[in-house]
Parts: sequence; structure tokens; C-alpha cells
Amino acid sequence: MEMTAIEKHFVNRASHARLVADHALQLLNRIEYRSGWRYLEIGCGVGTAPREVATATNLSVVGVDVDPRQIEFAQKEAAESNLQYQVMDATKLEFDDGQFDIVASQMTTHHIPDWEKALSEMCRVLRAGGYLIYRDFIFPSWLEAIGRRLFRFMGFPSVAALHSLAAGAGLTKIYELQQSGKLDTIWVKNA
Repeated sequence: MEMTAIEKHFVNRASHARLVADHALQLLNRIEYRSGWRYLEIGCGVGTAPREVATATNLSVVGVDVDPRQIEFAQKEAAESNLQYQVMDATKLEFDDGQFDIVASQMTTHHIPDWEKALSEMCRVLRAGGYLIYRDFIFPSWLEAIGRRLFRFMGFPSVAALHSLAAGAGLTKIYELQQSGKLDTIWVKNA
């Protein structure tokens, strides 16, 4: 789902985009990745996080977002040869199974009403032995149930639902931090 103009105003501010990009690099540095690996950023917005990952690493980086205007802006700013952007819906990723070594989602799934489908797609395009890096708001189960009924345009990921979906997709958690209503998790996909 495309963000509203108000949401874009807040998430595209340089200071906020910089924080998201810095956090993406911190989480990425928790795993041992190899030069040339394929990295996919889901919900990349104006592309700050993928651009920083491409600049700081030798990864082949792809950023996707459902909003064509966000991707257009991201493409104008991209100068790295190991970086590309595409307009794409996270619930219908147009990639083959197991195409990426690392899939990352930073503060995105709460914008997606069918966030479970988006997470399933992230798992599908991740190769066996690859890493899923996830960061977003988390909601208590009671708020998730209420939120789904009242705010159908949003996603309400909960820790229990995330872990259930991850286990069903054959992911094993290797890192997790819950803090200030947010969850940082890194999973590895079982062979």
C-alpha cells in the first residue's frame, strides 16, 4: 500500500531516512555476508537504505517499493553500479524463488495490510542459507486483533505471528532485539 502524503513527509525526511539506513547497516553487519551476494530491500521508499548498503558493501543491491514516485526519486539519486530500483508490490514479488542471499525489510510491514503475505514472499525469494533481516513496529496480540478490524489499511505484525510465520517458512532466528515497541530480528533460511 502506498503511504499517504503525511507519512511520506515524515519517513522521507533526511534525518529519518539516515536513521533507517544506519540501522540497516548495523543489522547487516551482524551477519557474515560475501562480496557479490544479492541483497533485496523491501519497501525502500526513496532508496536511502539500499543506497547506503550498496555504497558500504560489495553486494548487488535491489530496492523495491510499491510507489512509483518514490522509486523515481530513488533512481535519480542512485550512482552506484551495484544498485537498482524497481516498482513492485511486496505481496507479489516478481522474482524467482531463492534469488536473493539477503532480504531486508526496515519499518515497512506496518504499512502493508496483508503483511503476512509480504513476509511469505520475502521468504520465498530468499535462498536456503540466506538471511532475512527484519525491523518494524510490533503490536500486542490484543491490539493486533482490534487494529485489523478498525484500520484495514495498515498491517499489525506481532511477535507471535512473526515467529509463527518464520517457523512455517523454515527460518531459524539468529538475532533478536525488542525495544521501544520495535522488533529487530535476523533469521537464516534452513537448507
